[in-house]
Amino acid sequence: MIDAHPRADSFCGGIVAAVANGASSASHEVRWLALRELSFDLSHKGQPLEPGLVHARQELLWAQHIIIVYPVWWGTMPALLKGWLDRVLLPGFAFEEREDGGWEGLLAGRSATLIATMDTPRWIFALILHSCSVRALRDATLRFCGIRTVRTLLFSPVRTSTPAQRQLWLGQAAQAGSQLDVLLRTGWRPRLRAWLQALRPQFYFFPWLALTAGAVSAAAEKGTPLHWAPYLLCWAAAWLMEAIAVLTNEIHDLPTDKLNRNSGPFTGGSRVLVQNILTTQQLRSARTVSVVGITCILLLLPSLFPEVHSFDGITLLLVGLLLGIGYTAPPLKLAYRTLGELDVALTHSAMVILLGHISQGGHLLDLQPWVLAAPAFFAILPAIILAGFPDLEADVAVGKKTLAARFGRHAASITAIASTLLALGLHAALFVSPWWFHLPLLVHAGALILTLAAYLRHPHPGRINGLLALALSYMLWFVGSPWFHHP
Repeated sequence: MIDAHPRADSFCGGIVAAVANGASSASHEVRWLALRELSFDLSHKGQPLEPGLVHARQELLWAQHIIIVYPVWWGTMPALLKGWLDRVLLPGFAFEEREDGGWEGLLAGRSATLIATMDTPRWIFALILHSCSVRALRDATLRFCGIRTVRTLLFSPVRTSTPAQRQLWLGQAAQAGSQLDVLLRTGWRPRLRAWLQALRPQFYFFPWLALTAGAVSAAAEKGTPLHWAPYLLCWAAAWLMEAIAVLTNEIHDLPTDKLNRNSGPFTGGSRVLVQNILTTQQLRSARTVSVVGITCILLLLPSLFPEVHSFDGITLLLVGLLLGIGYTAPPLKLAYRTLGELDVALTHSAMVILLGHISQGGHLLDLQPWVLAAPAFFAILPAIILAGFPDLEADVAVGKKTLAARFGRHAASITAIASTLLALGLHAALFVSPWWFHLPLLVHAGALILTLAAYLRHPHPGRINGLLALALSYMLWFVGSPWFHHP
């Protein structure tokens, strides 16, 4: 509990007491920090921390949840709170600079509640002042340091409020303290956020497009409408295989994720283990549930859909399961043997395209899905190769031999450029497409190659978000277009 009001007799003090009592009644351990009782210089001049600020840092490191109660003065916060933030949240403690010039929050894994009092009507504060003090504290300060704000309460206007209104606000404050478990751990929203973070939904869009491309092309070849039921069941199987691979990677890549300072949406893991949001046992349990789901699909496919060739479906799902788990899990550990890029490119091109193909009654040995998968395989490789660049130093430290870790950024960049060109050449050789499809594809390929060439001239550690975005979007051309071209 951080009481940031400069006066001890303020309504903020009553709010702090109400929240603390509510949290204590729910068996939380509560510690109380009144900033006005600390003796420290509000001006940041590079001076050593006073004892009160050293103690405040220890309390921040101890806390799992931080509740800041403060008054809105002049649209922002009191100098007491601003000065405390300036002095305590310093580089090396609250954040640090990454090698690529970006920033990493060092207080991740913690959450916060903001409670503000003011005399400004709430609609003016929101619509005209754009919630300036909340945005400054929530987004520019706490989020920058890795602290996630989960709730904001605004009590206004205080000056003209009645005793009954104040009692109502105090009751809401006490409830906010007593319901922290519901908000943070036992409610469906925090659980959903945690599992969405762990499952990394950004990885599921491309396999869905590839599966759909395989299904649509098979249905078009047969001259039949899309059979939705087997398609959806195979989509569920692809989703579960992706989930199994993601969860397995999270478990076995923990040593490199702990060292990684350049993590992003597509690199460095989901951070749920690093930030203590979920446990390894929870991830193993979720993976077991996913394996059970795959097993059920293996049993249902031949019995519910006779048109789906059961041997082909079972073979494909078993191979996909083996490659998904074997990417990082022993004994295969393909990502640690410089085979991870090939694994991902194969599973996200041929495997899911074939899965869509057999959902419409096709065979594994039919030529059409393999023709569709060939350029897609090489279009995926650049993104997978480049995803290893931000992780390189951490991977090298734990002996993970990605292509970038084994051969360096320069050789990996050359390989990514060659793969980009090969995907383009295979597409031109194997497909007949309208001119309006070729032109943007050529522009995209050229932009990716030129950006890679520029990176080659000045390779650097750290994030490469722009380059990764170009490589990831390049993949979409090769699985999102069965409606526009034919083999």
